[in-house]
Amino acid sequence: MKKTLWIAIFGLMLFAAACGKKTDTKSSQTAQEEPSSEALSENSLSATVQKLDNGKLSVETGDGKVLTFDVNGATLDKTWELMPGDEVEISYEGTEPQDGMTVKSVTVSVPYEFTTEDFNDEQNLYGEITAINDSSITVKEIPDFREAALDGEDTEGKKYGDTVTFQRPSFEIDLTQGGLKVGGEISVYYLGELSNNPVAFYTITEDALEGEDADHLKVKGTIESIDGDVFTLKSDDSHSFRFTTDGNDALTQEVESNKGKTVEVSYSTSLKARVSLAEGIKVVE
Repeated sequence: MKKTLWIAIFGLMLFAAACGKKTDTKSSQTAQEEPSSEALSENSLSATVQKLDNGKLSVETGDGKVLTFDVNGATLDKTWELMPGDEVEISYEGTEPQDGMTVKSVTVSVPYEFTTEDFNDEQNLYGEITAINDSSITVKEIPDFREAALDGEDTEGKKYGDTVTFQRPSFEIDLTQGGLKVGGEISVYYLGELSNNPVAFYTITEDALEGEDADHLKVKGTIESIDGDVFTLKSDDSHSFRFTTDGNDALTQEVESNKGKTVEVSYSTSLKARVSLAEGIKVVE
C-alpha cells in the first residue's frame, strides 16, 4: 500500500514537471514572436531643419549629427510649411533614430522667423509728410541719430534722410487725431522694399503715438479661410496674410464667427513671417 502511494505521488510530480516545462516553452515562444514594447515605443528627437526635398527631411541634431528621414506619409505641421532653420520635434518608433528611417510626424517647436530679428519687428520709417493724395504718401525720413552719436559721429544740424513715396492700398489703417497732412510727422509701417514702391499698410501720426492703440500692430482684410488655429486674411488681390490663434479658444471662436467679414487684426511678429501670431480682431465697416 505504501509503495503504491509513493508511485502515485511520483507520477503526479512527473506530470506537474512536464506541464511546467510545456508552459515555459510556450511563454518563451510567445516572447520571441511578440516584438518588445520598447522596440515599438514612440520617441521624439529635437533637431534643426536643413532641407526638405522630395519627401526627404535633412536635420541637424544638437550634437552636430546630420540625419535624413523619410517623411512620406508622416504627419507634418499644418501651421508651418517646413523651412531651413526651423527647430522641430520628430516622432519615430524605436529606441534610437536611424539615418534613412521613416518617421511618424514632424512638429515645429520654434519657427525660424521667431529666432531671426528681421521677422520680429515690422518694417517702419519715421519722417515728415511732404506730399499726400488718395493713392500715395511721400515722407522725408527723420533718422534716429542716437546710435550714430554713440559711435562718435557728428549729428549736429542733421534732421532729414531719404525721401520715400509709399503706395496707399485699400487696406491701409491710419491712426491719427488731427489727420494726415503735409508737414505732419508720421510713423509708416510698410511692405516691400523702400527702393521699389513700398506699400504703407499702417500709419501713426505724431499726435497719436502716445495712445494705447499705437502699441499694437494692425492690418485690415477679410477673413477668407480657417483651418484649425490658422486663418487667412485677404486684404486685396495682391496681399493675403496667415495668422495663428495659437490655441486661444476664445479668439478662434471669434475668428470663426466673423468669417467673411472685414476686420482689423492686431498681431505680433512680422507679416513677412509664414504665419504671424494674432492677438485680437475687430470688425470694421
